[in-house]
Amino acid sequence: MIKFCFWFFIFVSFIGFSQELSGFDPVVGSKDRPTETLLYFTPGLLKASATISPGRMLHNHANSIYLSGFLEYIIEDSYSLRGDVFQFIDGSFTSESLIEPVFQNRLFFGAFKHFGKNNLKFFSGIQMGTTITTYNQSWFFENRTYVAPSFAVKSGLSYYVWNYFHFFADLTYVNSILRGTSFGSHRMDELLFSAGLGFQVPLKKKRSETNWIGTPSF
Repeated sequence: MIKFCFWFFIFVSFIGFSQELSGFDPVVGSKDRPTETLLYFTPGLLKASATISPGRMLHNHANSIYLSGFLEYIIEDSYSLRGDVFQFIDGSFTSESLIEPVFQNRLFFGAFKHFGKNNLKFFSGIQMGTTITTYNQSWFFENRTYVAPSFAVKSGLSYYVWNYFHFFADLTYVNSILRGTSFGSHRMDELLFSAGLGFQVPLKKKRSETNWIGTPSF
């Protein structure tokens, strides 16, 4: 899974920060007639989804499972504001795992840039937020809870297929450090993968693009 997440992150980041891709516009219609490409990704779009996100704790020798969700608003053709939440469900730990969370919540908010043509979009963004972690150690009689500032870097892609839903996949790197634990500071960095069906509501009237096939006559 780590290799897959790594190459996915590299691929999407490369695409996202390169020039806008060409070739996604299908050649549809007859000669000298316009074809209309309906754009579902438009300013004023409100998006949301929830899914199960597997993860890998990079410094804690553990795999994790989160219930994740996001809420996003498209403010311009290429920019959006987005909030994400990751709620820890379970994890598989080893004897080398220093911290085994019994509760963990990661909450982020930030800005994203979108690239691509028509309804296929690649996106990248950075978010600031917090991580709340409650964990247990065998020599403690009760759980300890810590709140740590965090940031996340996310890259992914979305394909919009209708007014009200789209498909997405993304990879998130989370940077987080727990300070003041019994053994000092401990990094809780993590890679999280999410994919699934997203939903959206166009709050503004959608627009269309007219592509002329051949040479238009006047």
